[in-house]
Amino acid sequence: ELLDELKQRGMEPDIITYSALISACEASGRLGEARALLFEACSRGCFSNLRSVRGALDLHELSVPVARVAVRSALEERLGRISEEGQFGGSWASSNGDFVIITGRGKHSEDGDAVLRPAVLALVKDEYPNLGCWQDPTNPGVLVVDASSLRRARAT
Repeated sequence: ELLDELKQRGMEPDIITYSALISACEASGRLGEARALLFEACSRGCFSNLRSVRGALDLHELSVPVARVAVRSALEERLGRISEEGQFGGSWASSNGDFVIITGRGKHSEDGDAVLRPAVLALVKDEYPNLGCWQDPTNPGVLVVDASSLRRARAT
């Protein structure tokens, strides 16, 4: 409703507006609305990092709530549970089919502590317990969701 009101007043939503709205929807459990806002924002050029980067979902510069919505959306696409496949404009699979999520190492976070990595790891462990997810041992700013667990989950 707020987004419609902004548009009616001739104001164009920007990344800050979309981030706030997505965060509010995510916090209140309105995940479908959060996903729709994320897709709309991406179609308007916001959150350009979400596009596939070398087969990975890049979450750099996102807030934790927006990153959680993006990861949920990408996982649901990969599991075939939503029809918006490819909304972010690319495949999020490495050459072996693993789903790669770039969270960053926390260099740009307050105090240099990673914020996205633990939040995304917790989301996958809590909401998708049958998926194998771990921190890449060669790059602490990358999480990997195992291709075989994705295939098994998709088959169920």
